Amino acid sequence: MGQRRRFPVWTCAVGWLLASVDAGAARTAALADSPFGAVIAATAQTRLEGDASQGNRLALVSGGYDALLLRVHLIRQATVSVSIQTFIWTNDECGRLLICELVEAARRGVKVRILADHLVSEQDPGTMAFLATAHPNLEVKHYRPAARRLKPSWWRTLVAGVVGFRAINQRMHNKVFLVDDAVLVTGGRNIENTYFDHSTTMNFRDRDVVAVGPAVRGAVESFEAFWGYREAVASRDLVDVGGVIAAGNFRRYATKADYDFGPHFAALTREADEADVVSERFVARLKPVRTVTFISDEPGKSGAEAKGGMPRITRALRSALEQAKTSIVMQSPYLVLSKPARVLVRDVQAKNTELRIRISTNSFASTDNLFAYSANYRLRNDYVEELRLEVHEFKPLPGALLTLFPRHPEMAALATAQAKPGKTVRPFLCVHAKSLVVDGRLAFVGSYNLDPRSENLNTEVGLLVEDEAFAAELGAEIERDMRPENSWVIARRVLPLRLEAVNKFIDDTLSLGPLDVWPFQNTSSFELKPAAPAVAPTHADFHRHYRDVGPFPGTDGLLSTKEILTRLYKAVGAPLTPIL
Repeated sequence: MGQRRRFPVWTCAVGWLLASVDAGAARTAALADSPFGAVIAATAQTRLEGDASQGNRLALVSGGYDALLLRVHLIRQATVSVSIQTFIWTNDECGRLLICELVEAARRGVKVRILADHLVSEQDPGTMAFLATAHPNLEVKHYRPAARRLKPSWWRTLVAGVVGFRAINQRMHNKVFLVDDAVLVTGGRNIENTYFDHSTTMNFRDRDVVAVGPAVRGAVESFEAFWGYREAVASRDLVDVGGVIAAGNFRRYATKADYDFGPHFAALTREADEADVVSERFVARLKPVRTVTFISDEPGKSGAEAKGGMPRITRALRSALEQAKTSIVMQSPYLVLSKPARVLVRDVQAKNTELRIRISTNSFASTDNLFAYSANYRLRNDYVEELRLEVHEFKPLPGALLTLFPRHPEMAALATAQAKPGKTVRPFLCVHAKSLVVDGRLAFVGSYNLDPRSENLNTEVGLLVEDEAFAAELGAEIERDMRPENSWVIARRVLPLRLEAVNKFIDDTLSLGPLDVWPFQNTSSFELKPAAPAVAPTHADFHRHYRDVGPFPGTDGLLSTKEILTRLYKAVGAPLTPIL
């Protein structure tokens, strides 16, 4: 791994009169052997105290390969600490690669802490027993583990849900990656193959932002609050993991070969140590921004609601949207607007009649969550007819596929090699990025989805940035995903004899009950005709330029299982949408 530069021992003995100087020196020396070191030193010198929103540098990281490369480089260059907060950590190739790097960091003296939400992360007690005992410098905690077990039985989970449903349903959706408390990576990515362009099936179109500067302190404070939360439980304190540790019957990973993360990371692990590669792809792209603030919910996300208020990050994003005058551009994997969210949209539009709201989200063919998509489908008429939203649904194989997913040919070949005889498997893209741009000047990148869970239940984090250049770059990425070659657009259908009014009346009336069984909608998915110019759905020539491709483009034939499930969830899911 090579020798890493350390602080001289004598600095620890400097008296209290030089405490502030020592603090600055500690920040300056972070990642000293990395190209990031110079930027960290520069930001530390410009502002050691005062307004943390200023003096920061940011860069967007959208490609999965680069996102993994960045994490491996930062772990290798860490000198003091690595702190990771994630909703999902899966024991697959990418997950094991990062674990291997983190164990190596711990062995060379870096303090490594991992806090993962319990619900959908790795639940093998043997794996966690290894991590809990791999090295004293490495600690793993789990957010809200049911029945104080890593892998509780179904009946224990059921009992825990009955006794305290909110304690089970409220999850930690945060994504925070901190190195030496000096570099922050946050956004939508969890730890799994699908987030790093390494899956033979679904791969997420996601987005991170890497930050250096005083604003990182907000992420450090948030992580510490969650790490010390009463419902964040160490692996070794879980009943089943503690039993495995006591028995000593678990697998150890003594060498890199033991992790079995395959041969596909040779180039990445080499480039992670190449200063020129890291400089070009990340450090050179770090640009100063006018202001940036790390925003996050409190652990548990219950205090504000109990007082009749609004969760912290929801309040901050609502305030950002209320400032809109001409344009809102958003991207979210799920588009399920609650009643308060729909009221907010109406209020903002009432104040600014020319306001244009465009949203990039998943299509029926690209979604990873049919229940969420069915809720979107149920509300689609309201989105288009009442709220005047321009909704663009991402294609699983967009025209810009090789730009967005350069490793697609490699993963497609691997999928073919691994497929069972007679079965066709191909990798595709699914939107997972959560981003926002208001009036081309105010931007957000984080973990917050456009759904009731992020609004009221799950804890979320992100960076709120006020800077025209950053907003323009982010907006351009989202707008590329909304182009006709990359997305279908949702618009009103052309119905004969003005039947749309009758159809809307029936649909609205039936939707007032617990069942939403009316199968016909006034909206559909549309695709741009060859050689026709793209226009907005409200344009007079829209239906001349676009063709109706039906409500579920990308389906495998008429009434596929996926389509049947979507219609079923639409019919019965309305009462469950706010909690599921």
